[in-house]
Amino acid sequence: MKKLSKFPLFRIYVSIFLSFITIWNSNSQALKIQHDLVVAKDGSGDFRYIQDAVDAIRVYLPKRITVRIKKGIYKEKIVIPSTLSNITFVGEEGTVISYDDFSGKGKMETFDSYTLKVMGNDITLENLVIENTAGRVGQAVALHIEGDRCVMRKCKFLGNQDTIFASGENSRQHFINCYIEGTVDFIFGSSTALFENCTIHSKVNGYVSAASTPNWVNYGYVFKNCKLTADAGVDKVFLGRPWRSFAKTAFINCELGKHIVATGWDNWSNVANETTTFYAEYKNSGEGANLNARAKWSHQLSDEEAAAFTTEKIFAGSLKPSLNTFWSQPSFIGITGKIDSSYSNNSAYLNTKKSHPITEIVPEKSLSSVNEQKAISYGKIGERALLLDVFSPKKVAKKALPAIIIIHGGGWRTGNRTQHHQLARRLADLGYVCFTPEYRLSTEALYPAAVYDLKTALRWMKANAQTYNIDTNRIATLGFSAGGQLSAFMGVTAQNPYFEGNNANLNHSSKVQAVVDIDGTLSFVHAESGEGDDRKNTSAATYWFGYSKADNLKLWEEASPLTHVGKNTPPMLFLNSSVDRMHAGREDFRKVLDQNNIYSEVHSFPDSPHSFCLFNPWFEPTIKYIDEFLKKVLK
Repeated sequence: MKKLSKFPLFRIYVSIFLSFITIWNSNSQALKIQHDLVVAKDGSGDFRYIQDAVDAIRVYLPKRITVRIKKGIYKEKIVIPSTLSNITFVGEEGTVISYDDFSGKGKMETFDSYTLKVMGNDITLENLVIENTAGRVGQAVALHIEGDRCVMRKCKFLGNQDTIFASGENSRQHFINCYIEGTVDFIFGSSTALFENCTIHSKVNGYVSAASTPNWVNYGYVFKNCKLTADAGVDKVFLGRPWRSFAKTAFINCELGKHIVATGWDNWSNVANETTTFYAEYKNSGEGANLNARAKWSHQLSDEEAAAFTTEKIFAGSLKPSLNTFWSQPSFIGITGKIDSSYSNNSAYLNTKKSHPITEIVPEKSLSSVNEQKAISYGKIGERALLLDVFSPKKVAKKALPAIIIIHGGGWRTGNRTQHHQLARRLADLGYVCFTPEYRLSTEALYPAAVYDLKTALRWMKANAQTYNIDTNRIATLGFSAGGQLSAFMGVTAQNPYFEGNNANLNHSSKVQAVVDIDGTLSFVHAESGEGDDRKNTSAATYWFGYSKADNLKLWEEASPLTHVGKNTPPMLFLNSSVDRMHAGREDFRKVLDQNNIYSEVHSFPDSPHSFCLFNPWFEPTIKYIDEFLKKVLK
């Protein structure tokens, strides 16, 4: 700076230049394009590449523009971000957008495999061929669309498994006069989508649709006046199966080829889905439309019911009246999007000390024998990263180590992943690799989002087993309170695809070899529970489910580990306080384990508070019981 002081004019020029750059950056959006464009591979248009044109467009356009794409094969992986709207992309005869990514290609997952990804609203695609040419290698998406009020007109979508991901919980998409081909679940996702006058072509035996409709959405996927065709030799195709248990799909006035199976619909190997899905048909024709052997749990719409499937009503986006009523109840806090920090080790200590004066804080301190890695992302929900911490022995092991996923409590509404750091350190010192993940609480997302997140974390652990030197055949879930319920639930639902959540690392199983449940309920509906017995919506479970027990008993039953316990349940350790309701259903649960010759243990702490495992004098024996149990069952 002293040298520059000798050159005052130079300093002035630098200042002017920096000011110009600042002005340029602040006005960069004003300089972006907001008029019609042409993309041409031969250089005769404004751009040679589609993505370059997309990147040049002004965000949040005040009026609609058209991007005309001249014929040619554009081998591009294209993203239309959520900041772009009011754009029509129109192709010519022979305009093809092509790419060949697929799940399993490197670290790629299903939702990374798209050829075209549409996140913006009010986007129209017209006269385009969009293809994924990866072949029959598993999930390979051609169109990934989550935008709202989007229209696809006279387009062809070519692929195999998972050709179109039509999703977005509040998104509405209209496919008109389109051709869609694929193999398995080739139209899947959570959006409200209307397919009109489309040809739906199956290339092998499989499933046309796999909707994941949220339970508050009225319609889901609707196919009207469509024609379902198939390759020669294809003779066993289902109209749909539920990717999530509230899937809604209807075929109205469609021509169904003989390749459609007599039962029509599949429950995805889960009988419980038959009571929650809504699969419907109305006045379909063709050899595949014979209703004599249709699944009894599917629906045949009456004339009056079918009259409600108008374009206006399908896209109205209204909530069910019963759900509107519930959300309007003033005593229900619902999803706030804010972090509830009311429950912590310190708040639990202050509360517990009143009733149990012997309670002592367990000092939080690192151990010289344990490595700590913090804030590692194991997945994403939109732009929201899901984090976990890892605690592992510093001593290099000659063989892979057993692992524990430790799940915090807090009534599914509060608490955080640091709650059991000291427990993780101590267990790591004993030779376990411990993972403490966060998960979405009920202030952010209702059940079963927490289950999806934790299973995603578990599969992520297995996918990164080599990095952390863990044995994927020796993994335990461990949780306290709400975390105990989630730990048990993960153990009993490992074979159930409904509870897997998103497609991250789905090539890895969510099966575990042991479960530790520390004062977590086994049943929300058991006589011993007392959870949600009033209708004032004050219970933690009511906040988590979004329904009181009286309003949706089946949902409360579904979330109870006792509902799912069976021959595939791993060995279980139950550590319990003297608060009886916190182990509701335990003995009935153990009876099923005994019937299937599955090992279990129970250790109860007399005259102990619910949060006993966090504090001394109960912390040390808790570690002892956990270590002894895991050494028995994780051989």
